[in-house]
Amino acid sequence: MRTLIHKDRIALIVAFAAILSQPGVKAQSVGTTVIADIPFAFQIDSQHLPPGKYRIETEGSDLLWIKGDSASGVMMVMKDHQNTPASKGAVVFHHYGDQYFLREVRTEGSDGVLWSTETKAERRAKLELEAANPNSGPREDSKVEVALNTPPR
Repeated sequence: MRTLIHKDRIALIVAFAAILSQPGVKAQSVGTTVIADIPFAFQIDSQHLPPGKYRIETEGSDLLWIKGDSASGVMMVMKDHQNTPASKGAVVFHHYGDQYFLREVRTEGSDGVLWSTETKAERRAKLELEAANPNSGPREDSKVEVALNTPPR
């Protein structure tokens, strides 16, 4: 029984490594690779990423790659549609205190929006901010937008 579980775990690791090692060919071929110069440290799920320039690429319909010079990450996203195409591309962060959480990517001219749900880390940051300011009443989360650039071809 133990060797069967061990083999299953190895097979899962190999499959996951194969997926992660694939370049963003699909994203580049349809023109959805963008670049953002993010001036602050931020989080995607439980991964902390430093400020810097990042390439953002889609892989399939539900994975978003964020690749920087010193750090990279992957996050699960969902796709939604707007009534009108975005007039400008942007990466949207939710901001609590000194923490930023990547939540949305919009590309110029597209009616599609890639977004993620609130993570445990973001919920914790929101609760900590509310606890530190108990008399401030209901608080709308701050949204910070960073403009996107299309990489040269």
